Amino acid sequence: MSNERADEAGRRRRWVVATCVALVLAAVGDAGPEIIGSGSLVAGYDGPGPLIYLAFAVVVATVRWRFAPLLAVAMSAFFVFGGLADADFASRLTSPPGGASVAAWLQMLGFVAAMVCGTAAVRFPRAGSAPRPR
Repeated sequence: MSNERADEAGRRRRWVVATCVALVLAAVGDAGPEIIGSGSLVAGYDGPGPLIYLAFAVVVATVRWRFAPLLAVAMSAFFVFGGLADADFASRLTSPPGGASVAAWLQMLGFVAAMVCGTAAVRFPRAGSAPRPR
């Protein structure tokens, strides 16, 4: 493998890892306040959202398909749209700073970061693939 291809594969891998980290942060932002408020991981469960984000992070990290990060991009876009369309969630974004507001912003920023990083990860071809024409 040439140095250029190794560099591209390394950059792609860093973007994939960043996408996964962003999805984990979105899960923390979604589940964090409920878990802290209840004092229990099980009692704080309020829905499958955080598990979905973590499942997508696992898929992006383990599936060796060049376009796998785009799955996380699409899922993040759906959740951002859904969050902004929900009046209760949107009010948490604009409420005075506090636990719920910070968590809501962490979740949204995690999704936006996942969209940016996932898109960037697809830009770089996998190692061993044909180089892009310039």
